[in-house]
Amino acid sequence: MKTYKIGLIGFGFIGKVHAKCYSSLPYCYDKPIANAQVVAVLRSHTNQDQDLLTSLNIPFCTNDEQDFWQQDFDVLDICSPNASHFSYALKAIEKGVPIYCEKPITRDIEDARELVNLVEQRHIPTHTAFTIRYTPVAHLAKEIMAAGMLGEINHFRAQLFHSSYLNPNRPISWRLQSATAGGGALTDLGIHHLDLIRYLMGEVDWIQCQTRTMIKNRPNGKGSPNLHEVDVDDWALCTIEMKDGGIGSLEVSRVSGGAEDVSFLEIYGKKASIRLDLSKRNQIEFFNAAKNKWESGSVLPEDYSKRYYDPALWPAGKQSLGPFMDAHSAAILDFLTHLENQQPSQVDFRTALKAQELLHAAYQSAAQQGKKVFPHE
Repeated sequence: MKTYKIGLIGFGFIGKVHAKCYSSLPYCYDKPIANAQVVAVLRSHTNQDQDLLTSLNIPFCTNDEQDFWQQDFDVLDICSPNASHFSYALKAIEKGVPIYCEKPITRDIEDARELVNLVEQRHIPTHTAFTIRYTPVAHLAKEIMAAGMLGEINHFRAQLFHSSYLNPNRPISWRLQSATAGGGALTDLGIHHLDLIRYLMGEVDWIQCQTRTMIKNRPNGKGSPNLHEVDVDDWALCTIEMKDGGIGSLEVSRVSGGAEDVSFLEIYGKKASIRLDLSKRNQIEFFNAAKNKWESGSVLPEDYSKRYYDPALWPAGKQSLGPFMDAHSAAILDFLTHLENQQPSQVDFRTALKAQELLHAAYQSAAQQGKKVFPHE
């Protein structure tokens, strides 16, 4: 069994999540097709988290880019602020190293298009952390949709609410600045659901969007009296029409009091409807219009997962690290599996670009007071 050597850029919250997932693969999976070890970390503050680095057996941590790129690794994992993704990915392409990247793959849409062209020209394997795709309930919904069980789609509704930025005294950070993040709640959270909507229902015909910044200024640091302007969205509401039929809404927020992790999608068709509470991960509600009855749980044949979901990607109950970590572990193992089998990922940079095109179109619409934007024109 091969152990892939990982070069990790960024060791904030999500970088730590990725590092923990790599180290936990032998625990989470009885027979993973491959293992991985983070062998080098590039981060700003090398004096922090020394105990964690030691516990994860990470031998090298630096803030010197030249030293980092001299290390020997098989995969580059990018967990740094969005504005830096492009330059790091270019360096990996230059070295011919496969790339795993957090979403969105770049801050600016033109950079994302250039990246996709480059990795495809040079046949560089890529993967993106669209972790919601890996929840068992998302794959069950995919099978239901593919089987035509809902019939023609009437409408849908998606919500993703957090309360993480509700406190006005929470200091400014890179996620609250357009120059480093590219956007706010819609970029941070909404892109997951834009990808999920595409995954389940196909391509988008047009999108309209409104955004709001509820807390317009934040402290420069903890307890600081000096304020810094917030120039990204705290809340966004999109109306989306699909090319294959169906119209719906996506609402995202990082200032929803009492909503620690609200994430759901409802799709209503002429024959049936489904409700996905993505915080539950394993349960789906199915409404059969002919019976006029809601049912919960798995409503498909036992082999439903064979086409769209490898059950081995989701850790078994006793080996679970929790739904959030399990989803990241599944995404990571999926990429390693594709690398080991020398197969292209289904969640590569081309897929990421399609979601980012929707994100870009949404912000275009918001800048034009909710004008309808056709992302593929």
